[in-house]
Amino acid sequence: MKLGLICNNDIRNQLLEEIESLGIELFQDADLYIVEDGLHHSFNPCIVFNPNDRNKLFDILQMLSSKSATSKIVGMHNEEYYVIQHDQILFFEADGSSVFCHTAAQMYRMREKLYQLEERLPSDKFVKVSRSFIVNIDSVTKIIPWFNRKLLLKFDPSKKEVEVSKNHVGHFKKFLGMR
Repeated sequence: MKLGLICNNDIRNQLLEEIESLGIELFQDADLYIVEDGLHHSFNPCIVFNPNDRNKLFDILQMLSSKSATSKIVGMHNEEYYVIQHDQILFFEADGSSVFCHTAAQMYRMREKLYQLEERLPSDKFVKVSRSFIVNIDSVTKIIPWFNRKLLLKFDPSKKEVEVSKNHVGHFKKFLGMR
C-alpha cells in the first residue's frame, strides 16, 4: 500500500523524518493519505491526524509498519537458510507445490506459497504477472511484446526471462503506467 502525506509545511519535515524512521516510504500518488486535520476534505481514503497529538498517528503508523512488507526474504539452498534482500530478487516462481526465489546468481526454495509472498511483498515493487510468477519490477531490464498479446520480461545480466500472461498484461501495464 502506498502512503502519502498532506500537512502544513511547518511540521512537514519533522513528520517526514519520523515516518521514514519507521521504514515507511511516502508517495505523491498514494492509495491512502495521512492528512492533517482541516486539510482532509479532498483526500479519500485518509487517516486524519491532529498536529498537537501526533502520538495516536504514530501508533497507527507503527501498526502499519509492522504489518507492512518486510525487506527480507528467507529462502533455502543446499539445506541452508539465506536472508535475501529485495533488491537481489528477480522473481518468484511457483512450480507444482514448490515456490522458488530467483536471484541473478542463485535459486532458493521458499517455505511460503506464492499468494502468501504476494501479500507481504511491497506492492509498489513486486507485481504478479501470471498464475505462477511474481516479479520485482526494479530488476526488469527489458519488456518485449511477445506472441499472442503477451509480454516477455528480461533480467540482465542473468539471461532469465518471465512471460506476462494474457490475463495479467492489462494489470501489468497499468502497474507501470503504460495505459
